[in-house]
Amino acid sequence: MWRNSVEEICRCVHELISSLSAYSNPSQVSFTNGLYFFYEKGEVSIHAPNGRVVRVGNHPYSSNGLKRRLQLHYSGNKNSSVFRKFLGGALMRRENPAHPCLPHWEKQGQPTCKVCRKVEEDVSNLLRANFYFRCVKIEDKGTRNLLEKKLIATISSCKICKPSGNWLGRYAYSDLVRSSGLWNSNYVYDGDWVMSAEDLNLLRNLIQLTRVR
Repeated sequence: MWRNSVEEICRCVHELISSLSAYSNPSQVSFTNGLYFFYEKGEVSIHAPNGRVVRVGNHPYSSNGLKRRLQLHYSGNKNSSVFRKFLGGALMRRENPAHPCLPHWEKQGQPTCKVCRKVEEDVSNLLRANFYFRCVKIEDKGTRNLLEKKLIATISSCKICKPSGNWLGRYAYSDLVRSSGLWNSNYVYDGDWVMSAEDLNLLRNLIQLTRVR
């Protein structure tokens, strides 16, 4: 029987998303509108023994921007990708909690200096070595933006899908990242956006359509 609990919805979400193709390079994606889901080596849960979702992402303001958004994560810079900013900050803080580059690295719009420019390369290498992603095709921007909020709220609110003890995100500057196990801060723990059974059916249908391309 459907219990409509956050944990049950999260389990179904992970199961559905895991049926999508896994990618290691944005060029492998064959469509240009949709949501993406990152996975990280070593991060698993009872709901996802082969890998739990560690970031839900979108291209909320632009049409046909999925691949461009993914490319900015893999080879952009920290001011073009909050994901890269989180990752680079965590790498620095793990090395040295008082790293001199943290103030300008973690401030939006501030340029990298001679010292932390190397961190951009480290972030790109980390993404290529430790991460992979899946995508669901969603042409309608309103549907895409709504589902992004609901998926982040649902996964972050699940009491089962939590980060491992040595997860890099435990060094992130955002306490929402550190505690949730997601490289996201917007909509994390937002109970107003947790998915319903109807939302889950919508995701299921979109994933089925993506798979039969």
